[in-house]
Amino acid sequence: MTFRSLLALAFTLLATAAFAEPVFPPGSRVGLVPPAGMTPSASFQGFEDRAKGAMLVVTELSVQSYAKVLQDFAPEQMQAGGMEQIAREKIPLSGGEGLLVVARQTENGVALRKWALLGLADDLTAVVIATLPEAARDAYPDAALRAALASVVVRDKLSPDEMLAVLPYRLADLGGFRLLRATPDGTAVLTLGPNDTTLPAEQPYFMMAPRAAEPPQPAERDRFAQRALMAFVNRPNLRVVTAEQIRIGGVPGHQIVAVSKDDRTGDDLVLVQWLRFGGAVVQMFGIARRDQWDAVLPRMRALRDGFQGK
Repeated sequence: MTFRSLLALAFTLLATAAFAEPVFPPGSRVGLVPPAGMTPSASFQGFEDRAKGAMLVVTELSVQSYAKVLQDFAPEQMQAGGMEQIAREKIPLSGGEGLLVVARQTENGVALRKWALLGLADDLTAVVIATLPEAARDAYPDAALRAALASVVVRDKLSPDEMLAVLPYRLADLGGFRLLRATPDGTAVLTLGPNDTTLPAEQPYFMMAPRAAEPPQPAERDRFAQRALMAFVNRPNLRVVTAEQIRIGGVPGHQIVAVSKDDRTGDDLVLVQWLRFGGAVVQMFGIARRDQWDAVLPRMRALRDGFQGK
Protein backbone atom coordinates (compact mmCIF):
# COMPACT_ATOMS: atom_id res chain seq x y z
CA MET A 1 0.00 0.00 0.00
CA THR A 2 1.41 3.38 -0.99
CA PHE A 3 1.76 6.21 1.48
CA ARG A 4 -0.93 8.18 -0.36
CA SER A 5 -3.45 5.34 -0.24
CA LEU A 6 -2.62 4.66 3.43
CA LEU A 7 -3.21 8.34 4.23
CA ALA A 8 -6.51 8.30 2.37
CA LEU A 9 -7.59 5.19 4.28
CA ALA A 10 -6.68 6.82 7.58
CA PHE A 11 -8.78 9.90 6.80
CA THR A 12 -11.71 7.69 5.76
CA LEU A 13 -11.53 5.63 8.95
CA LEU A 14 -11.19 8.70 11.16
CA ALA A 15 -14.22 10.26 9.50
CA THR A 16 -16.20 7.04 9.96
CA ALA A 17 -15.23 6.87 13.65
CA ALA A 18 -16.22 10.49 14.14
CA PHE A 19 -19.83 9.68 13.12
CA ALA A 20 -20.07 6.29 14.83
CA GLU A 21 -21.28 5.93 18.40
CA PRO A 22 -18.69 4.78 20.94
CA VAL A 23 -19.29 1.42 22.61
CA PHE A 24 -18.73 1.14 26.36
CA PRO A 25 -17.83 -2.26 27.84
CA PRO A 26 -20.18 -3.18 30.72
CA GLY A 27 -19.30 -1.19 33.82
CA SER A 28 -16.70 0.93 32.02
CA ARG A 29 -16.63 4.71 31.72
CA VAL A 30 -14.13 4.43 28.86
CA GLY A 31 -15.61 3.75 25.44
CA LEU A 32 -14.51 3.83 21.82
CA VAL A 33 -15.53 2.89 18.30
CA PRO A 34 -14.01 -0.59 17.91
CA PRO A 35 -12.42 -1.62 14.63
CA ALA A 36 -14.70 -3.50 12.26
CA GLY A 37 -14.50 -7.19 13.15
CA MET A 38 -14.07 -6.76 16.90
CA THR A 39 -17.02 -7.32 19.20
CA PRO A 40 -17.45 -6.85 22.97
CA SER A 41 -15.69 -9.59 24.92
CA ALA A 42 -17.55 -11.81 27.36
CA SER A 43 -14.37 -12.63 29.32
CA PHE A 44 -12.65 -9.26 29.81
CA GLN A 45 -13.38 -5.55 29.61
CA GLY A 46 -12.84 -4.71 25.98
CA PHE A 47 -13.28 -6.10 22.47
CA GLU A 48 -11.93 -9.08 20.58
CA ASP A 49 -11.79 -11.08 17.37
CA ARG A 50 -11.03 -14.58 18.63
CA ALA A 51 -10.68 -16.07 15.16
CA LYS A 52 -7.78 -13.76 14.38
CA GLY A 53 -6.32 -13.57 17.90
CA ALA A 54 -6.89 -9.81 18.11
CA MET A 55 -8.01 -8.08 21.29
CA LEU A 56 -8.46 -4.58 22.64
CA VAL A 57 -8.44 -4.24 26.44
CA VAL A 58 -9.90 -1.22 28.24
CA THR A 59 -8.64 -0.36 31.73
CA GLU A 60 -9.59 2.44 34.14
CA LEU A 61 -7.20 3.58 36.85
CA SER A 62 -7.12 6.44 39.32
CA VAL A 63 -5.78 9.85 38.34
CA GLN A 64 -2.85 9.24 40.69
CA SER A 65 -1.83 6.20 38.62
CA TYR A 66 -1.09 8.27 35.52
CA ALA A 67 2.55 9.02 36.38
CA LYS A 68 3.29 5.36 37.15
CA VAL A 69 1.73 4.13 33.89
CA LEU A 70 3.58 6.83 31.96
CA GLN A 71 6.83 5.43 33.36
CA ASP A 72 5.80 1.94 32.20
CA PHE A 73 5.40 3.35 28.68
CA ALA A 74 8.88 4.91 28.71
CA PRO A 75 11.07 3.59 25.84
CA GLU A 76 13.65 2.08 28.20
CA GLN A 77 10.95 0.26 30.20
CA MET A 78 9.38 -1.11 27.05
CA GLN A 79 12.74 -2.27 25.76
CA ALA A 80 13.43 -4.01 29.06
CA GLY A 81 10.13 -5.83 28.63
CA GLY A 82 11.13 -7.12 25.22
CA MET A 83 9.17 -4.59 23.15
CA GLU A 84 10.54 -2.71 20.16
CA GLN A 85 8.99 0.75 19.87
CA ILE A 86 7.78 1.61 16.38
CA ALA A 87 6.02 4.92 16.95
CA ARG A 88 5.17 7.37 19.72
CA GLU A 89 2.97 10.44 19.38
CA LYS A 90 0.48 12.68 21.12
CA ILE A 91 -3.02 12.51 19.65
CA PRO A 92 -6.10 14.62 20.38
CA LEU A 93 -8.93 12.94 22.26
CA SER A 94 -12.40 14.11 23.12
CA GLY A 95 -11.82 16.50 26.01
CA GLY A 96 -8.05 16.11 26.14
CA GLU A 97 -4.91 14.55 24.75
CA GLY A 98 -3.53 11.03 24.71
CA LEU A 99 -0.17 9.35 24.32
CA LEU A 100 -0.17 6.70 21.59
CA VAL A 101 2.61 4.09 21.50
CA VAL A 102 3.05 1.32 18.92
CA ALA A 103 5.46 -1.57 19.45
CA ARG A 104 6.47 -5.03 18.25
CA GLN A 105 6.99 -8.01 20.53
CA THR A 106 7.43 -11.75 20.15
CA GLU A 107 5.64 -13.96 22.67
CA ASN A 108 5.87 -17.75 22.59
CA GLY A 109 7.26 -17.57 19.06
CA VAL A 110 4.39 -15.39 17.75
CA ALA A 111 5.20 -11.95 16.34
CA LEU A 112 2.75 -9.42 17.78
CA ARG A 113 1.96 -5.79 17.19
CA LYS A 114 0.80 -3.79 20.22
CA TRP A 115 -0.91 -0.42 20.37
CA ALA A 116 -1.26 1.42 23.69
CA LEU A 117 -3.17 4.59 24.42
CA LEU A 118 -2.72 6.45 27.72
CA GLY A 119 -5.22 9.21 28.44
CA LEU A 120 -5.88 11.43 31.45
CA ALA A 121 -9.38 12.68 32.27
CA ASP A 122 -10.44 14.89 35.17
CA ASP A 123 -10.95 11.96 37.52
CA LEU A 124 -9.43 8.84 35.94
CA THR A 125 -6.59 7.45 33.88
CA ALA A 126 -7.63 5.52 30.78
CA VAL A 127 -5.40 2.79 29.34
CA VAL A 128 -6.41 1.04 26.13
CA ILE A 129 -4.16 -1.69 24.72
CA ALA A 130 -4.67 -3.48 21.40
CA THR A 131 -2.76 -6.68 20.65
CA LEU A 132 -2.81 -8.65 17.42
CA PRO A 133 -0.57 -11.09 15.56
CA GLU A 134 1.40 -9.57 12.70
CA ALA A 135 -0.46 -12.08 10.53
CA ALA A 136 -3.73 -10.21 11.25
CA ARG A 137 -2.52 -6.82 10.01
CA ASP A 138 -4.45 -7.13 6.74
CA ALA A 139 -7.68 -7.44 8.73
CA TYR A 140 -6.63 -4.72 11.19
CA PRO A 141 -4.40 -2.23 9.39
CA ASP A 142 -2.58 0.48 11.33
CA ALA A 143 -5.01 3.14 10.17
CA ALA A 144 -7.99 1.20 11.57
CA LEU A 145 -6.38 0.76 14.99
CA ARG A 146 -5.27 4.38 15.15
CA ALA A 147 -8.80 5.52 14.32
CA ALA A 148 -10.27 3.27 17.03
CA LEU A 149 -7.89 4.57 19.70
CA ALA A 150 -8.40 8.16 18.61
CA SER A 151 -12.15 7.69 19.22
CA VAL A 152 -11.71 7.03 22.98
CA VAL A 153 -14.14 8.98 25.17
CA VAL A 154 -14.86 9.04 28.92
CA ARG A 155 -18.47 9.24 30.07
CA ASP A 156 -19.92 10.44 33.37
CA LYS A 157 -19.63 8.31 36.49
CA LEU A 158 -21.92 5.31 36.70
CA SER A 159 -24.34 5.05 39.59
CA PRO A 160 -23.63 2.51 42.36
CA ASP A 161 -26.58 0.41 41.18
CA GLU A 162 -25.25 0.38 37.61
CA MET A 163 -21.85 -0.82 38.79
CA LEU A 164 -23.30 -3.43 41.16
CA ALA A 165 -25.45 -4.82 38.35
CA VAL A 166 -22.31 -5.62 36.34
CA LEU A 167 -20.88 -7.95 39.00
CA PRO A 168 -21.63 -11.70 38.85
CA TYR A 169 -22.32 -11.69 42.61
CA ARG A 170 -24.12 -9.52 45.16
CA LEU A 171 -22.64 -7.35 47.89
CA ALA A 172 -25.20 -7.15 50.69
CA ASP A 173 -23.15 -4.71 52.79
CA LEU A 174 -20.52 -2.28 51.50
CA GLY A 175 -19.44 -1.37 55.03
CA GLY A 176 -19.45 2.32 54.12
CA PHE A 177 -17.08 1.73 51.21
CA ARG A 178 -17.86 3.17 47.78
CA LEU A 179 -17.48 1.39 44.46
CA LEU A 180 -14.97 2.93 42.08
CA ARG A 181 -15.03 0.24 39.39
CA ALA A 182 -16.79 -3.02 38.67
CA THR A 183 -16.23 -5.38 35.76
CA PRO A 184 -18.16 -8.39 34.44
CA ASP A 185 -15.32 -10.75 35.43
CA GLY A 186 -16.15 -9.93 39.06
CA THR A 187 -13.43 -7.43 39.94
CA ALA A 188 -14.71 -4.75 42.32
CA VAL A 189 -12.53 -1.85 43.47
CA LEU A 190 -13.73 0.23 46.43
CA THR A 191 -12.54 3.14 48.52
CA LEU A 192 -13.55 4.63 51.86
CA GLY A 193 -13.61 8.41 51.60
CA PRO A 194 -14.62 11.30 49.34
CA ASN A 195 -11.84 11.04 46.74
CA ASP A 196 -11.66 8.67 43.78
CA THR A 197 -8.28 7.25 44.73
CA THR A 198 -6.77 3.80 45.13
CA LEU A 199 -3.76 5.06 47.09
CA PRO A 200 -3.97 3.53 50.59
CA ALA A 201 -1.94 6.34 52.17
CA GLU A 202 -4.82 8.66 51.24
CA GLN A 203 -7.88 6.46 51.77
CA PRO A 204 -8.59 2.83 52.71
CA TYR A 205 -8.74 0.56 49.67
CA PHE A 206 -10.57 -2.73 49.10
CA MET A 207 -10.64 -5.12 46.17
CA MET A 208 -12.38 -8.41 45.52
CA ALA A 209 -12.18 -10.68 42.50
CA PRO A 210 -12.83 -14.32 41.61
CA ARG A 211 -9.63 -16.14 40.62
CA ALA A 212 -9.33 -18.79 37.91
CA ALA A 213 -7.89 -21.47 40.18
CA GLU A 214 -9.04 -24.71 41.68
CA PRO A 215 -9.66 -24.44 45.44
CA PRO A 216 -6.65 -26.02 47.16
CA GLN A 217 -6.81 -28.91 49.57
CA PRO A 218 -6.72 -27.87 53.28
CA ALA A 219 -3.04 -28.79 53.63
CA GLU A 220 -2.16 -26.53 50.67
CA ARG A 221 -4.17 -23.45 51.65
CA ASP A 222 -1.40 -21.64 53.53
CA ARG A 223 1.04 -21.87 50.63
CA PHE A 224 -1.70 -21.05 48.13
CA ALA A 225 -2.66 -17.92 50.09
CA GLN A 226 0.96 -16.75 50.38
CA ARG A 227 1.46 -17.08 46.63
CA ALA A 228 -1.80 -15.25 45.90
CA LEU A 229 -0.82 -12.37 48.17
CA MET A 230 2.69 -11.98 46.78
CA ALA A 231 1.39 -12.10 43.21
CA PHE A 232 -1.10 -9.33 43.94
CA VAL A 233 0.84 -7.02 46.28
CA ASN A 234 4.47 -7.35 45.13
CA ARG A 235 5.82 -5.10 47.90
CA PRO A 236 9.48 -5.74 48.87
CA ASN A 237 8.92 -4.47 52.43
CA LEU A 238 5.90 -6.70 53.13
CA ARG A 239 5.94 -8.64 56.42
CA VAL A 240 3.30 -11.24 57.27
CA VAL A 241 2.00 -10.93 60.85
CA THR A 242 -0.55 -13.75 60.97
CA ALA A 243 -1.78 -16.44 58.58
CA GLU A 244 -4.62 -18.81 59.46
CA GLN A 245 -7.48 -20.82 58.07
CA ILE A 246 -10.92 -19.44 58.92
CA ARG A 247 -14.50 -19.74 57.72
CA ILE A 248 -16.09 -17.01 55.62
CA GLY A 249 -19.84 -17.01 55.11
CA GLY A 250 -20.04 -20.61 56.26
CA VAL A 251 -17.43 -21.90 53.77
CA PRO A 252 -13.68 -22.56 54.15
CA GLY A 253 -11.43 -19.54 53.92
CA HIS A 254 -8.00 -18.19 54.72
CA GLN A 255 -6.78 -14.95 56.28
CA ILE A 256 -3.40 -13.20 56.12
CA VAL A 257 -2.66 -9.97 57.98
CA ALA A 258 0.57 -8.18 57.02
CA VAL A 259 2.28 -4.83 57.41
CA SER A 260 4.19 -2.69 54.95
CA LYS A 261 5.20 0.90 54.23
CA ASP A 262 3.91 3.20 51.54
CA ASP A 263 6.61 3.65 48.89
CA ARG A 264 5.65 7.27 48.29
CA THR A 265 4.91 8.66 51.75
CA GLY A 266 6.61 6.21 54.13
CA ASP A 267 3.33 5.74 56.06
CA ASP A 268 2.90 2.46 57.96
CA LEU A 269 0.26 0.31 56.26
CA VAL A 270 -1.71 -2.72 57.42
CA LEU A 271 -3.32 -5.08 54.95
CA VAL A 272 -5.52 -8.14 55.00
CA GLN A 273 -6.13 -10.83 52.41
CA TRP A 274 -9.12 -13.13 52.65
CA LEU A 275 -9.55 -16.08 50.33
CA ARG A 276 -12.99 -17.66 50.11
CA PHE A 277 -13.05 -21.26 48.87
CA GLY A 278 -16.79 -21.77 48.36
CA GLY A 279 -16.85 -23.59 45.01
CA ALA A 280 -14.52 -21.03 43.42
CA VAL A 281 -11.65 -18.99 44.81
CA VAL A 282 -12.51 -15.38 45.60
CA GLN A 283 -9.69 -13.06 46.65
CA MET A 284 -10.52 -10.12 48.92
CA PHE A 285 -7.86 -7.58 49.77
CA GLY A 286 -7.98 -4.51 52.02
CA ILE A 287 -5.29 -2.01 52.96
CA ALA A 288 -5.18 1.19 55.02
CA ARG A 289 -2.82 3.31 57.11
CA ARG A 290 -2.00 1.88 60.53
CA ASP A 291 -3.63 4.84 62.30
CA GLN A 292 -6.94 4.04 60.52
CA TRP A 293 -6.80 0.27 60.79
CA ASP A 294 -8.80 -0.38 63.98
CA ALA A 295 -11.72 1.68 62.68
CA VAL A 296 -11.56 0.33 59.13
CA LEU A 297 -11.18 -3.42 59.76
CA PRO A 298 -14.81 -3.97 60.92
CA ARG A 299 -16.00 -2.24 57.73
CA MET A 300 -13.83 -4.54 55.63
CA ARG A 301 -15.23 -7.55 57.45
CA ALA A 302 -18.75 -6.35 56.65
CA LEU A 303 -17.82 -6.12 52.98
CA ARG A 304 -16.30 -9.60 53.10
CA ASP A 305 -19.32 -11.13 54.80
CA GLY A 306 -21.72 -9.36 52.40
CA PHE A 307 -20.49 -11.44 49.46
CA GLN A 308 -23.36 -13.52 48.05
CA GLY A 309 -23.83 -15.50 44.85
CA LYS A 310 -26.43 -14.30 42.37
